Amino acid sequence: MDDIFERVHVKIGCLYLSDLRQYKDRVWDVLYRIPLEKYPKRQLEDFSQYVFGVPYQRVKEGLNRGDLTPP
Repeated sequence: MDDIFERVHVKIGCLYLSDLRQYKDRVWDVLYRIPLEKYPKRQLEDFSQYVFGVPYQRVKEGLNRGDLTPP
């Protein structure tokens, strides 16, 4: 199974997973381009809370609306 933390980390090219929080705009851009349905709901929830500090539902709604900036 693929890990969303690792996949986004590699796509952005930051040194550490903890750096994801500093690159929210870049993370948001990556989320538009990867198939989120392939990740477990729990992992998406953990990722959303860790990076954006909001529930995954809010991230999902923003992506569905086509928001250009992260929550």
